[in-house]
Amino acid sequence: MRKLLEILILSLLTLSAVAAIPEGYFVDHDKLIKDYRIEKQYNPNDFLTYMLSENPAVPTEQVIQIAYETITLAECFKVDAKLFVALMRMESNFDMTAISHTGAVGLTQFTSIGAQEVSDQLGERGPRYANSRNTNYLNDIIGNCTDQWQQLWLRERGWSNQKELFLEDVQLSIVYGMILLKVFLAKNYEQDLMDNYYQALVDYNGEPGDRKYWYARTILKFYDEI
Repeated sequence: MRKLLEILILSLLTLSAVAAIPEGYFVDHDKLIKDYRIEKQYNPNDFLTYMLSENPAVPTEQVIQIAYETITLAECFKVDAKLFVALMRMESNFDMTAISHTGAVGLTQFTSIGAQEVSDQLGERGPRYANSRNTNYLNDIIGNCTDQWQQLWLRERGWSNQKELFLEDVQLSIVYGMILLKVFLAKNYEQDLMDNYYQALVDYNGEPGDRKYWYARTILKFYDEI
């Protein structure tokens, strides 16, 4: 009887320990707040010329908005604007209405999984899902760098409704993409920025097999082209 009681107590302690493990995705705060810009200043006209040459079908006024939002938000989030332009070239070719065969949507081709990850980083489900210091840091940037921002989960419930916002809101697509990229930069932190970006892009793609490595190499090739 005593042995059975000991086993029961041990089982309860084990279950309690498992329940105490955070359920979300955590990265080191000091690495998240680092400046990951390769260059500090970019000329919007260089991005405009590149984007229009790669996809002339995109309306010029939309390309202008994408270029200026990218430069402004990259400075706020401290990610590299030119590399982010290369990422959008890969993901959507600057078409904010793009929908992939897998259902990914918008400039940065978000799925429900990616949107939920960013929502967690912004505090949707509380401190069990993200570092609270990181949540405060990211929300401070959003508060200082965007106008009339509402978190995605406060705008609409359900992915079928949420994904429509990625197809019509340039700023939201860029903000969510930059947050996810910066989380992966922090996760894979290396002092060499290009190596750091390569590993972060592999995670951003997230596909099984070798395609994610081709994806990262291709974005870095686009970066060199701009």
